[in-house]
Amino acid sequence: MRKLLVTSVIVLMCMSLPLAAFDGFTDIFGEPELPEQTTQQATQQTSFTVDGSVGFSIEGTRGEDEPFKGRVDIGGGLDIDLSWRGSMVDARTSFSLHPSNDTEFRWYDVFTGLSLTAYYEGGFVEAGLLKKEWGSGDGVHVVDVLNAPDYRNGFVDDAFAMKVAEPMVGSTTRWDDTTLEVFYKPMLIPMMAAEDAEDQWSMYPPGMGAIEPPTYEDLARLGNWQGAARLKSIVGPADVGLIYFNGFHTQPGYDLVSDPLSISIVFTRAQLFGAESTIVVGPFTIMLEGGFWLSEDRDGTDPTRYNSKWVYLGGIGYLFPDIGAYASVTYNGHYILDFQKGDLSDISNPNNADVDYVQATRSSGGAPYMNTLTAAFELPLARERVSVRLAGTYQLETGGYAFLPSITWSVTDDFIFKASGRLFGTMGRSEESIFKSWAKNDSLKMGISYLF
Repeated sequence: MRKLLVTSVIVLMCMSLPLAAFDGFTDIFGEPELPEQTTQQATQQTSFTVDGSVGFSIEGTRGEDEPFKGRVDIGGGLDIDLSWRGSMVDARTSFSLHPSNDTEFRWYDVFTGLSLTAYYEGGFVEAGLLKKEWGSGDGVHVVDVLNAPDYRNGFVDDAFAMKVAEPMVGSTTRWDDTTLEVFYKPMLIPMMAAEDAEDQWSMYPPGMGAIEPPTYEDLARLGNWQGAARLKSIVGPADVGLIYFNGFHTQPGYDLVSDPLSISIVFTRAQLFGAESTIVVGPFTIMLEGGFWLSEDRDGTDPTRYNSKWVYLGGIGYLFPDIGAYASVTYNGHYILDFQKGDLSDISNPNNADVDYVQATRSSGGAPYMNTLTAAFELPLARERVSVRLAGTYQLETGGYAFLPSITWSVTDDFIFKASGRLFGTMGRSEESIFKSWAKNDSLKMGISYLF
């Protein structure tokens, strides 16, 4: 029985990984962020547009023991954006049709966006399946709270695409150099990860079987409401934002009873008090984010809920004016309060399986803190028709790393070729981490896309 309990805890432990170590990997390559424009002028005439792309790709993943006995995956499909613009109201929907062996219909795999927007003097109201990005960092954030991430296929060099479009209603108002955004989410959408322990992107060890995710009825209860607001303004050379969020951690936790064995997935309600700032000084961009997560378990005594914690991020980017290249380095991390270590070999006392400690054993060597360094570089060539991108991350406590190189070639204005790689592993360390688990997933992918 004890062995079974330990095994079950390990399964849930891996589902609860703090993904900040590799969260976001890409709009890490963009230009320095400028103060955003949130007010759109109403158009005088209605219009309807159809945009999209069709593509084909081949990805080879090396074998765990013998590189040339790996697998080859064929991908591709159709992505379409439909938009209708009226004098005061806009409508837009984005959906993807990609062949898959999974025959189950999942709305979040098909609809990547669905919105209705009504404009008023100085702002707009929007509702639907929305994706938003908050924070000042280049792709890596610690205060980006509105959308859950999707790690069912690991991660790629498009952080925004990895977000799950969630049901929400929001309003954006702008006056002078200040913008206020307010959003309401009626239900909880959790982080998405591979549910089968045998999947190559599994976050828990093989042989554990499948974990049933929460049902729609569990997630759509009225008590799972969430709300958020962000106030942004320009203060001297800085673009400064204040953030408040009242909702849930998207990472699942668990409630374990040892006799008789009973395990249930639970989520931790928490509030985030955060701030962000972007400062542009010539070719340099300074990025800062920080915040405090106040957990519903304020005194840190409930082993089934995540504790309160501090989160922080600092980064600097540099735009090379002569060649148009852009480089950035970002440092981010967190520190958990009231952290309690346990004995995972004896969980007859559920306090030994405190969710924060179980999570830390897989992500930061069992420490209450986690620190990650991320770097990126983009170089345009051939009159900007070719773009070379290099990005990597290093997790200090475990020595885990990931490296994402890519080359994009715009053969014509509407025909694009892209080659990209993904490499994972650890540097001279034995601590468990997601990078160590995914070391067998090194891959090379080539694809073509036609834009219309």
